[in-house]
Amino acid sequence: MCAAQKGWSSTMVQPGSSDCSMMGDDSSLSRGATPHLPAELAGHEVVQHFLAENRDLKEAIRQSNHMLRGRYQEFLQFQASHKEEKDFLMRKFQEARIVVESLQLERAELRMQLEQAVQELGPLKSQQVTGRGLSCSPPLPCSSTTSRPSLPDLGASGAQEEPDTVTLTQEEAILALVPEMQTQPKEGPEEDLKALQEANQALQEEKLALQAEICMLKQAGDISVPTAESEIKIKENGLPVERPLELESLQGAGDDRKSHGGDQAQQLDQKLKEAEEERAALCQQLTSAQEELARLATRQQETQQQLQQVGEDKASLKAQVTSLLGELQESQSRLESSTQEKKELEKRVRGAGERLQHLEREAEARGKQHSVQVDQLRLKVQDLESALRVERQSATEEKKKLAQLQGAYHQLFQEYDAHIKASMENEKRSKVLDLQAAELSEQLQQAEEALVVKQELIDKLKEEAEQHKAIMETVPVLKAQAEIYKTDFLAERQAREKLHEQREALLEQLAQLQRDCEKLKADSEGASRALMEEMRNRHAEMRPPPSQQPYMMGVAPFHPQLTPGPRQSIVEEQPVYCCPKCQYKAPDMDTLQIHIMDCIL
Repeated sequence: MCAAQKGWSSTMVQPGSSDCSMMGDDSSLSRGATPHLPAELAGHEVVQHFLAENRDLKEAIRQSNHMLRGRYQEFLQFQASHKEEKDFLMRKFQEARIVVESLQLERAELRMQLEQAVQELGPLKSQQVTGRGLSCSPPLPCSSTTSRPSLPDLGASGAQEEPDTVTLTQEEAILALVPEMQTQPKEGPEEDLKALQEANQALQEEKLALQAEICMLKQAGDISVPTAESEIKIKENGLPVERPLELESLQGAGDDRKSHGGDQAQQLDQKLKEAEEERAALCQQLTSAQEELARLATRQQETQQQLQQVGEDKASLKAQVTSLLGELQESQSRLESSTQEKKELEKRVRGAGERLQHLEREAEARGKQHSVQVDQLRLKVQDLESALRVERQSATEEKKKLAQLQGAYHQLFQEYDAHIKASMENEKRSKVLDLQAAELSEQLQQAEEALVVKQELIDKLKEEAEQHKAIMETVPVLKAQAEIYKTDFLAERQAREKLHEQREALLEQLAQLQRDCEKLKADSEGASRALMEEMRNRHAEMRPPPSQQPYMMGVAPFHPQLTPGPRQSIVEEQPVYCCPKCQYKAPDMDTLQIHIMDCIL
């Protein structure tokens, strides 16, 4: 047992750096390593309670770690989705910004085109104003023959002045709109679109007025004389009819006045040439005006198409803006909900962290308490071991003394046998032998007293051994508890294997020692029995006749009445032989010794 205690105490070490890894690593917690406990401690309630508590703590820590990892993964997924939504919204905003910038560029281009159209209409307006001033000049005097055809021409010219005024008013309205559009502040794409639509309507009205003017000119050409075709062509350009009528009157007057003088004919020729030159210039102006009209029509179509495209772009832009606003609202709602969830998760994480810190503090406190208890138990075990060593040393000393006493006792027995033989051989020395017997009896009494004292000491030692045995029965329980406390901080399997191997070796040693002790006991019992048998045989062989029977130390019953007077007095003076353990009364010393050896062993 002492060797086993030494082995167990040598294997009890302080917790090293591995306990941190065991507490921090989830894999060490997930291991379900069952402790290797001795058979006598496997069913102990305290051990089972500590094992169940340890398993519950490991399971709780493992579940909390698993929950925290899941929450962390959810938080990472939420951050990734939120980042994707943010990137998508940024892309949409950039696309909308690009669309708005392209629309602004198109609006600026349309404004430039409109300004160019207005600038191109400026010289036409000035030409119309100059033509109108020429139509207002006073006509030359004409003859009675030319007054008739001039009447329908005047009617036609009167009918033609109305579309001229209409076109002028329309041009003036357009020219008035353009500066207003230029002076308007940039209030947005909708007002620009309204201004473009108004300009488009003005151009359409101008186109309709020009078409009506052309129709009226065609009707006037059908009604008037073929000679007035040049006048109609001039009228289409917006110029008055009074100038061709003046030329006709001049030609008629020239025919009537040829006889009067060549000066007037030359003047008429010069005026005719001038009129032809003016007519050619007017024709060129008419062709240019028609080209300008076609150009304006194409530009009007282009502007109308651009306006339609702008309207479509505006509708699509509105749809995109509404969709972006909806997505923005959804993203804001998601962001708010995600922030709330994030706050809740942070609260949960803080709570879990606080619980984990509390559990760690409790574990540290328990570890410290367990280490203190282990140290206390180790000190107690060391004290018990030292006390046990002292007791064992004292027991070995007592055993040595007992062996010495037994040797002396055997020597006394031999001497006593020698004295008996000498008394049997020489009756003359009976008195001396009696004296020696008395002395030997006194020595035997002293030896018996010493044996009684030693027996008491042996009984005390047995009681102390039983007490130590009871204490040692509690010591393994305490050691097992200490080992259970160490299981959370040490490499459990290796320590238990070492302890198990040492325990088996110690058990084998103990079994070997027990076998040796039993063998020694059997040898000692056999030797003692053999000695006793030899003593009995020797006493039986050397037994005297019936007259000398009271002096013999055999097994036969004691009869004091058969002995002579002096012998009987000696026998009566002998004390009563009684066993100190079971109070057995023996008739003589030999039987008492045999009984004591049997009773003690």
